[in-house]
Amino acid sequence: MVEIPPIVPQAHSQIPDQESPWVASARFLLVWLFPALLGVYLKWYLMVDENGFAREARSMGLRFLGSIDRISFFRADIIIGGLVIPLALLILNRYMPNWCRATLTGAVSGAFLALVATQLLAIKEVGRFSSLTMILVGLDWGWHEPASNFSYLISKESLLLIASIIGMSATLAWAVRNGSRKSSKRACDSWKIAGELYLFALIAIVLISFKSDVLRSPYQESAFVRSASSLWTENAVDTGEFAGYEFQPTAGAVTTDMSSLSEASLIARYRELTHAPVDQPDPRYFGKEKGANVLFFVLETTPETYLPVDDDMEQFPNMARLRANSFVGTRHYTTFPITRCALFSVFSSWYPIDDPQHVFASPAADAPRDFLRRLASDGYETADFSPLRNPEISAEALFAGVGFARQYSPDVAITNYDRQSSWKEMRIAADTSALQLLKGKIDQWIGQGHKFVAAFVPQIGHFPYPDSGSGNSPDELRKRGRAILATEDAWLGELMDELQRHGQLDNTIIVILGDHGPRTIEENPDLRRGTIDEVAFHVPLFIYAPRALQHTKEIPWLTSHIDVAPTVLDLLGVVGDRDSEQGSAIWNRALAGRTTFFFAKQMFGADGYTSGGQFFMWHYFSDTVYQNSVSVFGSTNIIPRQSKVAHDVISNILAINALERAWHAHFSQVKVQPENRPIEASTMP
Repeated sequence: MVEIPPIVPQAHSQIPDQESPWVASARFLLVWLFPALLGVYLKWYLMVDENGFAREARSMGLRFLGSIDRISFFRADIIIGGLVIPLALLILNRYMPNWCRATLTGAVSGAFLALVATQLLAIKEVGRFSSLTMILVGLDWGWHEPASNFSYLISKESLLLIASIIGMSATLAWAVRNGSRKSSKRACDSWKIAGELYLFALIAIVLISFKSDVLRSPYQESAFVRSASSLWTENAVDTGEFAGYEFQPTAGAVTTDMSSLSEASLIARYRELTHAPVDQPDPRYFGKEKGANVLFFVLETTPETYLPVDDDMEQFPNMARLRANSFVGTRHYTTFPITRCALFSVFSSWYPIDDPQHVFASPAADAPRDFLRRLASDGYETADFSPLRNPEISAEALFAGVGFARQYSPDVAITNYDRQSSWKEMRIAADTSALQLLKGKIDQWIGQGHKFVAAFVPQIGHFPYPDSGSGNSPDELRKRGRAILATEDAWLGELMDELQRHGQLDNTIIVILGDHGPRTIEENPDLRRGTIDEVAFHVPLFIYAPRALQHTKEIPWLTSHIDVAPTVLDLLGVVGDRDSEQGSAIWNRALAGRTTFFFAKQMFGADGYTSGGQFFMWHYFSDTVYQNSVSVFGSTNIIPRQSKVAHDVISNILAINALERAWHAHFSQVKVQPENRPIEASTMP
């Protein structure tokens, strides 16, 4: 009889290893861990560092949110970043060869990592998600201004990105190396158990989050989705109200035909919305500077805190001399913290359109008719003097659009901000050469008996400063900024001497104003990101009018860049055909009762206005409305989202944005393209 040996069960270690495509696919999922965690961190940064939890609590009329309520704001991030995307990658990788798994997972993970890191930096800098247009503008600026890059490269966010890239690359290399490796049954079981525990934990968190009763808000949207959708999606403005012949709040169909707008009803709606006064000539000032020249001296990135109303002016003797016969805007505000939009308002008396096309480009609709074109028809020479000369720089298109007939740029003009060690000297040289051009043209114009409107826009005040200083604390930046103002004051003195030499100083209106204030953390470490920040909007304004004033005239009520052109035209005694002005002469007391708007959606993700002694702001991303007695907004200034005030604020901001689109389309003239405008490059003495 043959003896049959007993059957002994094999240990796990004796079971031959087997190739498992699911385990191989799961290994590659570890690469996704890095962008997934960065996405969760982005949401955490929004909710904690950017006061998202506080905003939501205040908007609901609560003091604070409970733990479950807080978890609910991460629900979409968990579902998208923790379940949907990894599940899709797991299934796709299961049926792919090793090199395809590496390509797909690496591309998806790398793209999301770069995108989330970019949006994290944007939130940190300006308090909003960035569009693709803004990202391209930022990259272009970083290329043109290499000196400004260092602070970003050493930031916590950049170091976090670098660490994530290193970790993701190492994990991807490990997954590729082990992608085809056979696994033991124990290893397969371990991967299965880990996957089950992972799913159980995430699903449990998602189910618990549904017990929250917080109101639906944009903060509950996935950071992954918002990071991607913000690239091409801006907060759309409903223009239906202004699409018909008259104001029809309940109009159903929306049409894009702007040609049917009634001019009278459009103007009436603007006055209804803003409570803007009907400008009446004031005999004290109207026409007192008739026939005078006009000189604009633009102080780049200069907040009122650098040149306050109560300054002793000892550091700025030439401005002090002009101030003695000037209107001084004690509460003067820009319309937008970007040069192109701010100066557009100065020379048009219109608010800008707050969308990427108008903020970062120069569409044909931006061609106002009532200021420079009107003065040109009265025989004025009009020209801007800029240290910049590049068709891709929007300043050229801006000046052509608002009506300057010529641009004068020096041979040493800044063309592409070449990354050279001497960039500071180059920028100052471009400014001083543009100044010499202006002095030469003043000599020529006056010698030929021509009146003129000239704008000088030096770039010395643009950050990073081309000085020898290095301090970046608020006090140090203010000291450096005032030193730069002293240099500009000396340049102003040269222009005054040139005018005085021809006996024209007392026959020239001189407008000195800041285009906007600091608007990034680098420029202002105390910046209140994502808000209509006081320092970014409040700027100095002097309007020298020696025949109209024999003393300093301080204007105590709030004024705007849209009021500058009407003030100059009133001083010159210009009458008629001024219907498209949205501002008024700054001495008009009725401005104290006007609703004045501030725009910064493309910069800070918020728009706002002041009315009745109060400031209001709508932060688009969080759908949060604020109210305060000053233009400083924090979590304690949030209005409950369901309140009537919040509803009115949102309605008013939507209305002014829609109205501006219709206004620009209706009142604009044929625009001179910058490539067809004479540009003189010269080193004229």
